[in-house]
Amino acid sequence: MKDLLKYTYLLDTKNIKKGMDNLWVEYQEILEKKNLTWEELNEARAILYFIGYLYPEKFALESLEKRIKFIKPSIGIDEFLLAIDGNDAKILKKYAKNKEFIQLKDFYLIVKGVKNRIKGKSYLDEKKFNEIFKKMKPKNYF
Repeated sequence: MKDLLKYTYLLDTKNIKKGMDNLWVEYQEILEKKNLTWEELNEARAILYFIGYLYPEKFALESLEKRIKFIKPSIGIDEFLLAIDGNDAKILKKYAKNKEFIQLKDFYLIVKGVKNRIKGKSYLDEKKFNEIFKKMKPKNYF
């Protein structure tokens, strides 16, 4: 997770994608273990919280907001997000040769890809995590 934050600071999209993919694989491997420990399950919980909430909603969004102001001609964060999400040909063409815009677009698409990741029938395979958690939860756990 530390490396992912470092690569986010550097806006190294190749390593951001690799870091997110590695965390996803680690999360899945933990959930697939036959003799899972409570400590390992809590590691999976931390990964789920990080890739499902902290990273995309806090770190990535703040990173986009801080960098978007350096794009010329200027574009607001809402306009940027709507242009990418809506595949707005007019805006995308306007910034097609803008390196900063392209780099932020690539970064956003990586984060969005994780936010939209579904395994089984639930977001980030939370259903499986919750089923395991319910079985393993100590009786005195609040």
